[in-house]
Amino acid sequence: MRTAADFNLYYATPDPWHISHARFRDKVLRRRLKPLIRGKSVLELGCGEGHLTHAVFGKARSVVGIDISDIAIARAKSLNLPNARFEICDFLQASFEGHDVITALECVYYLSFQEQGAFLEKVAKEHPGKILLLSGPIVDYRRHFSHKRLMLEFTTLGFAPLKFYNLSVYWYPPSSRIVANLIKLPLGHTLLDWIPESMVYQRLYVLRAPKPL
Repeated sequence: MRTAADFNLYYATPDPWHISHARFRDKVLRRRLKPLIRGKSVLELGCGEGHLTHAVFGKARSVVGIDISDIAIARAKSLNLPNARFEICDFLQASFEGHDVITALECVYYLSFQEQGAFLEKVAKEHPGKILLLSGPIVDYRRHFSHKRLMLEFTTLGFAPLKFYNLSVYWYPPSSRIVANLIKLPLGHTLLDWIPESMVYQRLYVLRAPKPL
């Protein structure tokens, strides 16, 4: 896992991954998340500068955003979001108890495979029977998700995959760019979950953590 110092180097430049430019992804996420978070308390892991907190969690009753970078958290706090507070914390060390929903959007793939397993085990222990929302690229290469591996890990640890939603289209090969642009047309988002697996770039997983035996 990268350290706080590593992430602070990235955040020397605001919005280092240009996350605020992904407006289409934000719209799809907002649409999918709204019924799952409306009126609920949310723990947002890896919140960064608070962009997604602002863009997609407006319907939550409350949001606690945590991130390992103090620079990112300072910028998140400057947003003065009425339903959110932000804390500096390594989310593998944070308490997951006391929240209705845990979200890990665009962050779990920074963990090693072993750390990802430890993360899911921690959710199962501290967030039993409740909802986990997890998203990221599912392109099957090093440090990114593989759909098959994720589904195997979820079920092995007792998680119930409730739904998964495609969020964006991979831009390679060039033929995929045509589909990526078509998806952004009015009502084009309705086709996202029908595109071939090879074209999917980002995916949202809705999981229920196992209940205690």
